[in-house]
Amino acid sequence: MMLGLMRWPGVHWHLALAFEHAAPPEQAVLAAVFDGLNTYLGNYIGEFLGELSFSVFFLLTSIVWLQSPRPQKWIGWIGVGTAVLGLVGMFRNVTATVAPIAALNNYLLPAFMIILGVALARSPAVSDSAGA
Repeated sequence: MMLGLMRWPGVHWHLALAFEHAAPPEQAVLAAVFDGLNTYLGNYIGEFLGELSFSVFFLLTSIVWLQSPRPQKWIGWIGVGTAVLGLVGMFRNVTATVAPIAALNNYLLPAFMIILGVALARSPAVSDSAGA
């Protein structure tokens, strides 16, 4: 996600400075470069790959939670559901069909992060059965 965000203080900043002092024909070229980089760096690199990484992280975290001796298994199941919806919702820039799923995930993801954070902060450390 950071790679997608870094386009703003980096390449897009320089394109904006060049656009300010360019003649109209050059502005059209700069606008096309801006739009192309915005789509590539923002939508494909920042959003798609960033959300893929985020969803996979939460899926793996939830699977580990479910396999742990922690009693609150419902937290792991909420995480699995949120991660799966995130994996589907990340295709919203490819097809509008999944836009409602992406919108729902925009509410579920922060709720799951809060639930997981509170559960981790409040629960005692779980020791490894091997004594590690």
